[in-house]
Amino acid sequence: MRTNLKSKVALITGSSKGIGKAIALKFAENGSDVVINGRSPDAGMETVTKIKDMGRHAIFEKADITVYNEVKEMVDRVLKKMQIDILVVSGGVISHGDAITPPNFFREVDPDTYIDFINSQYFSRLYCVRAVLDHMIERKSGKIVLIGTDAGRWPTPGESLPGGAGAALVLTTKVLASEFARWGIRINTISTTVTKDTPGIELVLSCGPAAKIFQRAMERQPFPINANDIAEAALFLASEGSDQITGQTISVNGGLCFPG
Repeated sequence: MRTNLKSKVALITGSSKGIGKAIALKFAENGSDVVINGRSPDAGMETVTKIKDMGRHAIFEKADITVYNEVKEMVDRVLKKMQIDILVVSGGVISHGDAITPPNFFREVDPDTYIDFINSQYFSRLYCVRAVLDHMIERKSGKIVLIGTDAGRWPTPGESLPGGAGAALVLTTKVLASEFARWGIRINTISTTVTKDTPGIELVLSCGPAAKIFQRAMERQPFPINANDIAEAALFLASEGSDQITGQTISVNGGLCFPG
């Protein structure tokens, strides 16, 4: 897909690697200036350099999107330099202490980590939306794209907690679309599933009893997907071509399942 995002600025969280990085590069290819976010300045600056090589403007802003104050401070810093026309919320590592927490069967999940799943996959999205909302209301325009999971639309063994957070995100998207329409703000969610060549799937396949389920899912997927496929959907939802679409959840899952 090709579209014109010239004169637009996109804040894309979790964009130093994986799906977020693919979205950032896709937006820059279509003319957008980009704010790269992540927790690793080194990885973030690599993405910034690639975007600048395309002739677009890019900056890196460090923030942990599971901490509202960090998100708000990041947005405030950006707004001192430029407007924010588009928000894409990707990323959010599920971790407890210093350890990354992979998906697992509910019986095996430590109850102390329940809140970590909710923070990473749900609260992080709300924090980012709230941080940019007043700016978008003032400008009476904005496109918001949230990255969720198909486990929130389709029962997936090993993903009870990410799925619960994903289901909450689906309903929240509908409610916020209804509330935000009066200000010309569109908000939609992309639900993803096993996605090749991403840090997330590499983690899932490397440890835990749920790895076998995800491996079988990849084998059953009629049309395997990668991060660029997610980026194409995000580009559409950020473009003028989607101006009549809001409050929707689009599954980019390669035909693995068919949520209602």
